[in-house]
Amino acid sequence: MKKKKLHLLGADSAIFSERVGRLRFGARGDEEESGNRHKIFAFLIFAIVLIFLLRLFYLQVVTGAKNRTLAENNRIRLIGIVAPRGKILDRNGQVIGQSNVTYWLKKGDEKKEITLAQKNDLEAQGLASEDFSGSLGQIYEEVGRSYPLGEDASHVLGYTSLAQKADLNKSQQLTSQDLVGRAGIEETYEDFLKGTDGQKLIEVDATGGRVSIISKVASKQGENIRLTIDAKLQKVAYEALKKGAEKVSSNRGAIIVSNPGTGEVLALASLPSFDPNNVGGATNDPNKPLFNRALLGNYPPGSIFKIVTALAGLESGKINRDTEIEDVGEFEFSGVRFSNWYYTAYGGKDGVVKLDRAIARSNDIYFYRVGQTIGLDPIRQMALALGFGAKTGIDMPSEDFGLVPDGVWKQSTQSQPWYPGDTMHMAIGQGFMLVTPMQISNLINFMASGKLIKPYLVSQIDGPKTSKINPKVIGKNLVSDANFNLVREGMRQVCATGGTGWPFFMVKNYTLGCKTGTAEKTEGNPHAWFGAFAPFDNPQISVTVLVEDGGEGSTVAGPVAKEVLDWWFGQK
Repeated sequence: MKKKKLHLLGADSAIFSERVGRLRFGARGDEEESGNRHKIFAFLIFAIVLIFLLRLFYLQVVTGAKNRTLAENNRIRLIGIVAPRGKILDRNGQVIGQSNVTYWLKKGDEKKEITLAQKNDLEAQGLASEDFSGSLGQIYEEVGRSYPLGEDASHVLGYTSLAQKADLNKSQQLTSQDLVGRAGIEETYEDFLKGTDGQKLIEVDATGGRVSIISKVASKQGENIRLTIDAKLQKVAYEALKKGAEKVSSNRGAIIVSNPGTGEVLALASLPSFDPNNVGGATNDPNKPLFNRALLGNYPPGSIFKIVTALAGLESGKINRDTEIEDVGEFEFSGVRFSNWYYTAYGGKDGVVKLDRAIARSNDIYFYRVGQTIGLDPIRQMALALGFGAKTGIDMPSEDFGLVPDGVWKQSTQSQPWYPGDTMHMAIGQGFMLVTPMQISNLINFMASGKLIKPYLVSQIDGPKTSKINPKVIGKNLVSDANFNLVREGMRQVCATGGTGWPFFMVKNYTLGCKTGTAEKTEGNPHAWFGAFAPFDNPQISVTVLVEDGGEGSTVAGPVAKEVLDWWFGQK
């Protein structure tokens, strides 16, 4: 029994061992296969985690600053509030330069202008807002500048344009939405006019919808500026100049109207002009409408300069009120022909004349001889004393010096010595002498008041504390009273019968002193000059006119001045 059992057990054991062997062999294979699957799964998890980590590193480190800014901007927005510039007013309080606000509704790429009333309605209904994007879009405002006088006063006021890169580099207070003054009063008084921008800190959602206004700082308007300009007179002066220039097919010139006792500029214009409300193509116009000829133009002064020569001759002591010189029509000196305009144009002669008559008749022969007698230095020194060869100091962005030449200048620029003939030509305002219309205006004002006064355009700045600008005398007692009055008497005779200022011969309601000028040049017509002050005994107003290539001063520039003076005394 035992053996049988053992046999049976042996057999069973063998069978069991075989089965167990097979089972154990199969388990090892399955374990190996399962381990491979685990390794692959672990690798995939590692790779996915690594990708996520790399992406997280990229988002937080590589582009972290940018993403934080974007995320913050989805929540907080800082909106600038552009400050309106101060107003510019004329001497009577009339607004001639002011800021205006334009409202725009923008949604996507569509943009249209809306009125203030429409803006208020949209905001009240929650459809659109300046602060938040509504269902109809967002409202934006633009602050612009308007000038009611247009081209009539463009060179006085200047214009504005958005700040450029150079402006932003100069001032950290500016933004690309700010207006900056260009030329004229807008540029000179930029710091007073520009105001202080405000800002709003706004919380919005990711779509730009409203959440809340966190804080708001209101903008502060710039300071108002009051000018010496009379707006009505400015328009009259500009239109008179434009009409006078068009009559002789010239579109270039300048006019300055002043109070000779104070230096206040009552009107100033330059041709061609431009519209400061829409400068547009003016910057590329070959006629240079942005160029202010009243302050930057350089011209030979012609016979108006005889006032300077007369004062220089009298002050030198080499001529006096009784000095007589015969007008011989023409004469030759060192191989050069010198002639009087009256002889050249009409074959006439003025005979023997004294200084006052020589001024009245603008007699070239008389002043050639004065220049020959006294020499260059007295003429040059008198010109410098009266402000020629220097800026007048008017409160504008820029002006030119002109030129008072001498031997050193000629040698250095032309490699030639100074000849006596050069002095004789300078004595009648020809040759190398160059002036600006503003310098001539100062000369006329001096002859009206006896004082050299700094011209100015701004009389008052209305800031936290009102600032008033007062007249400034820059020269007085430059010549003796006797010599001054003699030359002044000659100017009175210019616009009386027999003088060269024939447009004024029939004037009855005011008296004046004046001087004509016809400045010859190498090519083209002469420049036409005219300067006057009135009334003669108590001057209130002076007018200086230049018409480039206009011809005779009395014929072309004289009527322009007369139109201004007639209006002034008719109105006053």
